[in-house]
Amino acid sequence: MAVSVLCTLAAGCAKPTDTAVKMLVGTYTDGNDSKGVYLYDFDTENLEWKLLDTAAAGNPSFIIPSPDRNFAYAVSEYSDGRQGVQSFALTEDRIDLIDFRGGTGADPCNIAAVGGNIITSDYSGGVVSVFPLTGDGGIDTLACQFVPGQEPASHIHCSVVSPDSAYVFITDLGADNIYRATLPADGRGVPYDFCTAFSFDREMHPGPRHLTFSRDGRFAYLISELGDCVTAFEYSNGILKHLSTEIAYEGDGHGSADIHVSPDGRYVYTSHRLKEDGIAIFRRNPDSGLLVHSGYVRTGRHPRNFAITPDGRLLLCACRDDNRIEIYSIEPGSGALTYTGKSIEVPAPVCIQLY
Repeated sequence: MAVSVLCTLAAGCAKPTDTAVKMLVGTYTDGNDSKGVYLYDFDTENLEWKLLDTAAAGNPSFIIPSPDRNFAYAVSEYSDGRQGVQSFALTEDRIDLIDFRGGTGADPCNIAAVGGNIITSDYSGGVVSVFPLTGDGGIDTLACQFVPGQEPASHIHCSVVSPDSAYVFITDLGADNIYRATLPADGRGVPYDFCTAFSFDREMHPGPRHLTFSRDGRFAYLISELGDCVTAFEYSNGILKHLSTEIAYEGDGHGSADIHVSPDGRYVYTSHRLKEDGIAIFRRNPDSGLLVHSGYVRTGRHPRNFAITPDGRLLLCACRDDNRIEIYSIEPGSGALTYTGKSIEVPAPVCIQLY
């Protein structure tokens, strides 16, 4: 078992405290030394971390813990026949691969737990794949596959359950649509009644990528990869009502990636790659849901994904091409980010989940 600590500390880390969180890290494994999935203890107060365990897995580029934290689920992002979904047993200090199931479309890049199912968003395949869970961490055979887009250029990028747990919203980067599917009221079965919830101007081709909701469930925010912009929506009863679209940064990287609302709801952050890589900062009006761009911080290379600690004090940024997770402090009064000088070394980190 390996241990990682701050370079200024002696070997060994402090025992977990009430400021400790668990951290799952998904990586790309091809062409590097990554072991697959990494499980850490991370102390948000002292900025100390401990590598607890690793699980061998192929390209687990997006991973989530189950709601009860007994399991974790990850995609296996390939397009050569190795693609699929993976499940892991999760304890306080161990993570173990327990199942793999093929059958997704090509390049599954996002996974969501929906009732008794997991749903993958398959980028190159342009489909949504639904797999029932067996209850003991196992994954059953593919239940159904939806092709929500009408164009061969569809690229499904994420699936997000609505705050009222009535719908799942699905972004199509290729066709510039957000789709909506209805979830069974009893939590069983598969989503149904796929429809288009919102369509963007195809000539502008913003490329909707990741969608997230405010904690109160009244608003949704979308980062568009190709347009480098953030769109704010008002949300109610399955309806997304467009409020505004703001340019997130002017680096013209057209590789905008991730989006998160701070735990206190006062700020929205977005990540941007391929040119002038960094994190954009927006002030958020909790009443109107509108955003005001307030800053931009350069990061390491290729910040595809990031996470904010539950206490809202830190932002952890996965810099894939620098093989590290950079740790930034969040200034409470402005939401500004400051690099702490601390980073967690891990090969090709892609996804960070804190719990």
